[in-house]
Amino acid sequence: MDKFDRSFWKGLWSLVSPYWASEKRVRAVALLATVVALSLATIGMRALFSYVSRDVMNSLQAKDAARFYHLMLLYVLWVALFAPIAAFYPYLTGLLGVEWREWMSEWFVRLGLRNNALYRIMRDRSVDNPDQRISEDINSFTNGSLTFSLDTLRALVTAATFFGILWSISSGLALCLVAYTAVGTWATVIIGRRLVSINFDQQRYEADYRFALMHARDNAEEIALYQGAGDEARQLSKRFAQVVRNFRLLLRWQRRLTFFTEPYEDAAYLVPYFALAGVYFSGHFKLGEFTQATYAFAVLQDSLTLVVDRFQSLADYASVVNRLTAFRRECDKAYMRASGNGERIELVENGRLEIRDLTLTTPDRSRTLLGGVSASLNEGGALLITGPSGVGKTSLMRAVAGLWDHGNGRIERPPLSQILFLPQRPYLILGSLRDQLCYPRAADTPDQVLFEALNDVNLRDLPARFGGLDAEKDWAAVLSVGEQQRLAFARLLINRPRYAFLDEATSALDQENEERLYTRLARMPTTVVSLGHRPSLRQFHSQVLELGSRRSLDAATPEDAAWERNAAQVPRSRDERPKP
Repeated sequence: MDKFDRSFWKGLWSLVSPYWASEKRVRAVALLATVVALSLATIGMRALFSYVSRDVMNSLQAKDAARFYHLMLLYVLWVALFAPIAAFYPYLTGLLGVEWREWMSEWFVRLGLRNNALYRIMRDRSVDNPDQRISEDINSFTNGSLTFSLDTLRALVTAATFFGILWSISSGLALCLVAYTAVGTWATVIIGRRLVSINFDQQRYEADYRFALMHARDNAEEIALYQGAGDEARQLSKRFAQVVRNFRLLLRWQRRLTFFTEPYEDAAYLVPYFALAGVYFSGHFKLGEFTQATYAFAVLQDSLTLVVDRFQSLADYASVVNRLTAFRRECDKAYMRASGNGERIELVENGRLEIRDLTLTTPDRSRTLLGGVSASLNEGGALLITGPSGVGKTSLMRAVAGLWDHGNGRIERPPLSQILFLPQRPYLILGSLRDQLCYPRAADTPDQVLFEALNDVNLRDLPARFGGLDAEKDWAAVLSVGEQQRLAFARLLINRPRYAFLDEATSALDQENEERLYTRLARMPTTVVSLGHRPSLRQFHSQVLELGSRRSLDAATPEDAAWERNAAQVPRSRDERPKP
């Protein structure tokens, strides 16, 4: 992490290569070739300008007015030719960067959502702040990759071009420059390489602090009800202290690096004067050759000291590469774990639900969450899974969904496209009321069906209250938990799945509304599996599976409850804020 070693370059290649081998590669290569051509044209014009500038100085020294004005016309022509290059180079570079970012963002989103990899990453806490890595780090990566690759190409071509010019004037000065630059680059890397890991930590601490602020913002009501402002302030202060502490460390290492780089860069301007002053005063050089040599030296020195000048930016870039590489690696690992053939729960798709000798364990298999569960349910039936809080009911539902694969046993179930899961904490998407009702598989449902579903769940006034079905609100903020649960039930009525899993889906409702919803659900051809411990649920189910008490399980420890909570804290939008 703290150096540009083999693993860094391997990770960089794994991030760069997919885009340039994708379906976008033809346009990307065309844009890149155009940008490179413009860059090379700029270098050629700078080389030509060095000769024009040399002749200008010689004509002034010789007081040759005609030659001077002729060269001034050439200089005007140079400016006219350079203008469109200067305008199109950043434009085309930015266009290539934004297209690369667009493709890469979609790629990372697919990686994160593939086979629920993001859920597994957040459950296992293997990567921090994946949202920042997609929203910010990808932008920094694509811009940084283009900037450093193009700057390196320009530096190499410029160095070759102006080294030839400088060699033709003074071979000794050319060799002196190479030695000066090599020593400076080596010293900069040695002094500043610690900045890579410090920048990595700084981005992580900044993201953690930003997440804590967002968490406090989204749960302001709950904090006020708990009167927890003092504790929240202490938590925020603790996280911000990490930001400040690491930033102070960053400043100290930047100061150490600056102690070397500033004198190094300033002294570079004096080298050609010391090296050529004696030759010029002896009459072997004209003023034009002297100024051309100093100009070529300055351009060449800028090209060869790319690492010295950009080391802080390179350190930032390296930390971004490391963060994205780690995210992709964890996505791949989560995907492979989900697709692997090791000991895990066997999932089979068919037309019925059957659980055979199912045992659920923590991810490290050190403890058992649920042991030896068997059950079956014919289509059209209704099964209630009950038991004390924390006994593993929700983990059982996750296992059926394929989200919890730690353990052994066999689960037969229909395809997920025929099942709808309603968690206790309803998920409200960002969008209109219509979007909420049709989510996830009932797009283009007629308005009349939507109004009927709202009436069935006792939310008939919802469109009128908020301006119609197409009104967009922060639904988690404007609806109570009970209204959110009824809205989720309306989704169930509209989507009409073959199977429905309801995990405490009516826990915030009064008995009258609960009875209303289950009575309506009974008129549908949907096979229902409910998870809950309220006695009132039993009347709506033909079968009951009662899981054992905590004392009957090997998992009766605080650590197991922690695994349960950890698994529940998967990425969610602010529409899913927990309630006290």
